[in-house]
Amino acid sequence: MLKKTILLTIVTAMALQLSGQFNSEASTLKKHVNILASDSLLGRGFGTPQGYLAAQYIASQFKAAGIDPLNGAYLHPFNHREGILNIPGNNVVGIIPGNNPELKDEYIVLGAHFDHLGWKISDEDTVVYNGADDNASGTAAIIEIGRMLAARQGSLGRSIVFVAFDGEESGLIGSTHFVKNSTVPPHKIKLMFSLDMVGMYKARGGLDLGGIKMLNDYEQLTITLASDYGITVKKANKSVEQRTDTAPFGNIGIPAVHVYTGLESPYHEPGDEASYLDYEGMARVTNYISAVTSQLASAEIISDLPVLGEDQVTGSTTKTFRTGTRVNVGTSHFNYRNEPILGKSIIATQVGFFANIQASRHLMIQPELLYETKGSQTFDGNFRTHSFTAPLNLLLATSDDQFARAYFQFGGYYSYHFGGRIGSDKIDFENIYNRHEFGITYGVGMEVMNLQIGLYFQNGLSNLLQDSNPADLHITHKNIYFMMGFMF
Repeated sequence: MLKKTILLTIVTAMALQLSGQFNSEASTLKKHVNILASDSLLGRGFGTPQGYLAAQYIASQFKAAGIDPLNGAYLHPFNHREGILNIPGNNVVGIIPGNNPELKDEYIVLGAHFDHLGWKISDEDTVVYNGADDNASGTAAIIEIGRMLAARQGSLGRSIVFVAFDGEESGLIGSTHFVKNSTVPPHKIKLMFSLDMVGMYKARGGLDLGGIKMLNDYEQLTITLASDYGITVKKANKSVEQRTDTAPFGNIGIPAVHVYTGLESPYHEPGDEASYLDYEGMARVTNYISAVTSQLASAEIISDLPVLGEDQVTGSTTKTFRTGTRVNVGTSHFNYRNEPILGKSIIATQVGFFANIQASRHLMIQPELLYETKGSQTFDGNFRTHSFTAPLNLLLATSDDQFARAYFQFGGYYSYHFGGRIGSDKIDFENIYNRHEFGITYGVGMEVMNLQIGLYFQNGLSNLLQDSNPADLHITHKNIYFMMGFMF
């Protein structure tokens, strides 16, 4: 019986080899995950000694797989500035050179972040966030993809670059460094894959490929080739995922695909352990992405997206133009400019849209179009206007290569009051009150990836009363808002 089993295994392996199919072993993937997600590595925190040990392990496995070091080294160290701290990180980078004279100087990048959340003390016990699915799974996968592609190096047209990114959990730090510092010339990168959480194929019921529709042959890749490897593609779109290492590549125009089996594991919880992963499913995903990469490495054109020039990708990886939605909630009251009194506050709100234009690394221009309701308590009842308000602000921000950046904003606004009431009576905009208002704005805030939060002030300069008012009063709005914005 044992001899028959051995013979069957040999025949199956030979058949797969002859058919050209890739065949990674679930047991090998499990070995990598067990090491990377072990308690001894304490969650592979960014900038920790255990993170460095993980990087060394990955480098050794790149070498064993037949992946060459890039520029003579597997470890590519960098420093990340956080306040007064310099945090050391290491990307692990290798390459399999292409063989087509016309394509070998172009690159496909296969990336997976290896860092996770580290550990904490709870009830005098060390709790480790091992991050088996997130993302020892993706790291194990690119090691094995590298091993299989290295064995077929002679058939590759383009060069394949393998990167285990550090600092993803702290704000895509390693991948941003890789792109900004031209470890590989970005204008030569034709495609990027980020394998981030690929260990729960069966529980997910398939594989998500965010961004795959940016590629010319995506239908053949997601239907025919996927079927050959027993892969069900659950989700395919043409959007670059911003929460993983695809973002710095996609934000400068490089097609970038997120390979993902969903949030089926205990995401960012201590329970994300190696024992819970679906290694047979991981092997399927690994074989499939190997086949996709091999095919695209020799494709004449990978994507019809505009070809990037060298001068287009040497700057910031932050998008230069973004749009978003805004909801601000706060209070408003009257300021009697010629009197030593203030009106009593009422609730004020703003909701609408804004654009964020990156003028330079530290300067943004932000126009907005909002519906606003504001006013003040008066002796005749609550004075409340309904307006279209258009603020225009300059934002002076900290560096754009941080997970979170702070900013100070200042500018001006214009409001057109299209309606309102004083108590139960309509506001008379024809004879008493001005429909047009302008003033200054200032505030402080923070941008965390696609989210803006902060504190925002509006001080009116123009008189709400028309010049002909008999009391010669000068009344302006003073508003304060807690602002929340989401950028697409």
